[in-house]
Amino acid sequence: MSPYTKILVAVDASNTARVAAEHGIALARAHKAALRFLTVIDYDGFVGAVPSLLTVMHNDARLMLDGWMKQGTLWGLDTCTAVVETDPRNPRVADAIVADAREWGADLIVIGSHGRSGVRHLLLGSVAEGVARASTIPVLIVHPQHQAAP
Repeated sequence: MSPYTKILVAVDASNTARVAAEHGIALARAHKAALRFLTVIDYDGFVGAVPSLLTVMHNDARLMLDGWMKQGTLWGLDTCTAVVETDPRNPRVADAIVADAREWGADLIVIGSHGRSGVRHLLLGSVAEGVARASTIPVLIVHPQHQAAP
């Protein structure tokens, strides 16, 4: 029996996320696992103050996720998508990803990393690192230079 039956892939509109999504698809195919593409809308005070901006962000997220949903179903995978917002009281994207993985029952999280270091890492932080620290299930961190096998 495969160790992975439900794989959550955290995506955004970056090339790094595209590579992570390709890895997620390859793993789901290899393990005959269900696949969930998740994107997180980083709730910020200004977003809450401008409801139309939140609507635009949700629409953009849905369009992106629809593309990944099509990719998963083309490979015959049990695929679903989700859009979540960070909690205004806890606006960490990493925590939103881990919470969704827990609620869905994922047994693997796949996420891309930009590979920042030094001052850029200190100032910007790392969502992937935050997920790896907060998660109780395995986390596969994919770097954009690594292409998935078809």
